[in-house]
Amino acid sequence: MSGGRLDGRVALVTGGGSGLGRATSLRLARGGAHVVVADVDGEKAEKVVAEVQGAGGRAAPLQLDVSDSAAVDAAIGGLVDQHGAAFDCLVNNAGTDRGASLLDLSDEQWRFVNGVNVDGPLFTSRAFLRRVVDAGERDVPADIVNVISISAITVGTDAAAYNSSKAAVAKLTEILQREAHEYRWPVRVHGLMPSAMNTPMMEQWNLSDEVMMDPDTVASAIEFMVALPADTFVQNLVINSRREPGWPR
Repeated sequence: MSGGRLDGRVALVTGGGSGLGRATSLRLARGGAHVVVADVDGEKAEKVVAEVQGAGGRAAPLQLDVSDSAAVDAAIGGLVDQHGAAFDCLVNNAGTDRGASLLDLSDEQWRFVNGVNVDGPLFTSRAFLRRVVDAGERDVPADIVNVISISAITVGTDAAAYNSSKAAVAKLTEILQREAHEYRWPVRVHGLMPSAMNTPMMEQWNLSDEVMMDPDTVASAIEFMVALPADTFVQNLVINSRREPGWPR
């Protein structure tokens, strides 16, 4: 894997051990990036790294709980120390879901989902931005991609914690985009809202494979975002499947 449009770049993909994170790690590596595959499950991260390396790409595993602010700050700082300005891409993909109606939703479920889905992107983006801003001017901007969800703008039953958390990430993304513009930070912040994908997290909902998207399709959108010309960014992109009920075949 060489000669790609992401050559020379180092990208951190959270939740990289499965699903969309795995697909994104493989995609970015094929594009020439060195990918740091971060996951709370270190073994899953190592397996994806082995896949990337087996295909000729460059990658390294990182066991990381994105809901742990101190751990996130240490990890981001370590990557800056190791790679310097080449570490210029953060994909906030880590996410979780604990399906329950409001009456059955426990405090632990609410805090856990919001800890991963909301605190995680805040902690990683903040730590990353602090290093990028402190480093000063750049020839090309760094990139943050927040994987939100179409659930931020739709409502379903038994998903109060997940829907609410993704709505919060959507607003956080807007704030990051606004502050990056106002303060002239050398970074672009992209928002992505995919519908249901065929990933392990979706197994609890028992959806048919036929109505879910291939994670690689969504990963291709992430690759597109970070490879855009320096003077453009994706404010928010919704990706939906035409195979969902009601869509023409």
